[in-house]
Amino acid sequence: MRDLAFAMIWVAVLPLLLISAYTGALVWVWCTLLSPNELLYGFMAGIPFSKVAAVPTIFLTFFGKDKKDPHFDVMWFLIILFCIGGTISWFDSISPSPLATDLYEKLIKEMVLALIITTVMTTRDRIERLVLVIVLSVGFLAFKEGLIFLLTAGGHRVTGNGALGDNNGLAMVLLMIIPLTYYLARYFAVRIVRIGMWLVLGLSLVTVIATYSRGGLVGLAVLGAFAVKNSSRRITALLIVVLAGASLYLLTPGSWFERMDTIESANNDLSFMGRVVAWKISLLIAMEHPLFGGGMHAVQQQPVWDTYKQELDLVNFVDTPPPDQLAHAAHSIYFEVLGDLGFVGLTLFLGILGIALWNCRQLYRISRGHPSLVWAADLGRMLQISLVIYLTTGAALSQAYLELLYVLIAMASRCHRTARLILAAETCE
Repeated sequence: MRDLAFAMIWVAVLPLLLISAYTGALVWVWCTLLSPNELLYGFMAGIPFSKVAAVPTIFLTFFGKDKKDPHFDVMWFLIILFCIGGTISWFDSISPSPLATDLYEKLIKEMVLALIITTVMTTRDRIERLVLVIVLSVGFLAFKEGLIFLLTAGGHRVTGNGALGDNNGLAMVLLMIIPLTYYLARYFAVRIVRIGMWLVLGLSLVTVIATYSRGGLVGLAVLGAFAVKNSSRRITALLIVVLAGASLYLLTPGSWFERMDTIESANNDLSFMGRVVAWKISLLIAMEHPLFGGGMHAVQQQPVWDTYKQELDLVNFVDTPPPDQLAHAAHSIYFEVLGDLGFVGLTLFLGILGIALWNCRQLYRISRGHPSLVWAADLGRMLQISLVIYLTTGAALSQAYLELLYVLIAMASRCHRTARLILAAETCE
């Protein structure tokens, strides 16, 4: 039944792929973030939705007649170098595997999508529709899981989603879309959509709690701090944050607090210390392969893990228990890139994130005080918060190649470019 319902939706969406690169990009983002294959179990489950959306979108980007504005900035210079480094790393992997190839292909697809976003999302209307698609794609899961959590009086525990990650990854993604949801609740032209966005925002907060993620708690603290900092009425904002926190407190079962209490005893938490072991092994890989690292997902390859776990004493900056026998993920965006792509790759990765934050700051700086660009100033702030949440919560997650991240990075570049063009046009009038 679910497959049949989605088949009807897919048939209705397909014509959008043939209209323009802009509408095709929206469908591509929707397929990428929603990941329908994770929700389907029947005859629709095997369809490569993202690939189906990508092919006509790429074609129309080059040959379509709709408005496009390709541009090259510092961010794209760094992204190109990052992709070159990733390609060399993939070719020269310590332990080649299908998993590494899949991750490399995913990275290249993400960069192509990001390039198309910066090329075709040329107006405020297009940008806001992109934000809406992002929120609806991820907000669907927040709406469903948050509602179940409330109906079961806190008895439901969210374990994650294959496309977005485990409970920790899902909590991070939900926290990243909350600022964008707030933006739509304030600015979107259709009133019923604005009301719906407030509902999605509230259920997203509930779902973050339902993940039992300790990183999610840190992200909630960051989100609350920014909500107060960026408000023109800080006392009112502080009261709202306190009220929201108190409401979530009343909804939260005791088992959640027991889980959060383990943050204070990280040194005795075997789960956390296991992550530190993975960080050490990632560092050892980079020390031996400083330019291009050990290859995509190097630390997760059993032969690599078995080799470097013998050398942990070389990086004994923190006492850790004996390493696990089975290889596991790096559990940090920073150490993940360090082990995969080396010190050069990590430098480029941090540079891309730094330029994205700079784009957000510049977008706010050049837009504030201009009535026609108030929306851009606020969107710049929201994108900045989303990226800071990623930088904070991602410190303990293997999400360096998260699709949402590169969509937001591309959006920050595009918004900055659009705002500058609008200002230039107003100056000439």
